[in-house]
Amino acid sequence: MNLTELDKKILFELDKDGRASFSEIARVIGSTPQVVKYHFEQMLEKGFIKHFWAFTDYDKLDYSFFWGYWLKFAGLTKDKETEMYAYFNAHQNIPIIQRADGYADVLIAIISRDIFHHNEILQDIFSKYGQYITLSDIFIGLGFVKFPRTYLVGKANEFQKFALSGGTTEKIKLTEIDRKIISLLLIDGRMEFTKIAKTLDVGTGLVHKHYNKLEKNGVITKITFTLNYQKIGLLLYRCCFKLVQFDQARIDELYKFCCLHPNIINYVKGMGTWELLLDIEVENREALRDIIRELKNQFRDVIQKVEINEIYQMDKFTQMAIEYPDLKNEKGNDRKEEQNDKDDHYWD
Repeated sequence: MNLTELDKKILFELDKDGRASFSEIARVIGSTPQVVKYHFEQMLEKGFIKHFWAFTDYDKLDYSFFWGYWLKFAGLTKDKETEMYAYFNAHQNIPIIQRADGYADVLIAIISRDIFHHNEILQDIFSKYGQYITLSDIFIGLGFVKFPRTYLVGKANEFQKFALSGGTTEKIKLTEIDRKIISLLLIDGRMEFTKIAKTLDVGTGLVHKHYNKLEKNGVITKITFTLNYQKIGLLLYRCCFKLVQFDQARIDELYKFCCLHPNIINYVKGMGTWELLLDIEVENREALRDIIRELKNQFRDVIQKVEINEIYQMDKFTQMAIEYPDLKNEKGNDRKEEQNDKDDHYWD
């Protein structure tokens, strides 16, 4: 990987808490805030980190229809492909776009509040690009579990350390300010509370109050980030599993294996063509083969079929629609201005 050992330690702490201050990180890793700040800014400048964003529970936000579609194409010209991906990227109800080599050409996720809106979005996609789609596999997400990237520090995951999204029936009543704060934190998960307050024209104390409530109610489960895999020297694989689910104890053992493995970062339960998606980050294909071989050997009675997709480009990846996309253009969201105007109590 194109990372120093200190970079890896900083990324690991940010993976645990994407809003951790430089002082907090420095205390844990035995460095100084100035050194942490320098390495952090270097990783941003080099493009190693693409995006910080709020990991949310979409069910609690009343977006229970979060379905993925594996698509394979034929007959796409370069111009039509460019047009199609521009359409996907501009669509606020498509929060995930993962271009792949392998079983499919892309995974897109559609998030909506009801099946009728979901169907409208899907039909619009097929009316525009259906003539080029030769395969469409549905994956209905039943819950998304995020594990820490312990491979960065050469450890196994500590069991029960994770963040959750989906899989609940509880709805949380949210105000317009709540939802605007979530939109801003999807745009930039490390945005200062002072910047959020400035953008929304409210007091900083009010933003703190609403953010704390969102965390307490499990609406925001963590602040995380998306890596630029090509620049950092990593490979991301999204692997699809067809499971035999007769023995719940064995399914639980499979989950525990995935939770403890340092390179498995996301565990997505679902139904449809596949019952499980795993996101695996490794430095080379050989490491992936070792993990898949171990899974097949230990759980040959559970795993019926595996398909591997190498994600070569991640256009978008969050757990929620940005409900207020116009906030992107507000002055308070200017990244350079923010970097030059950090509050001492947060960044020192």
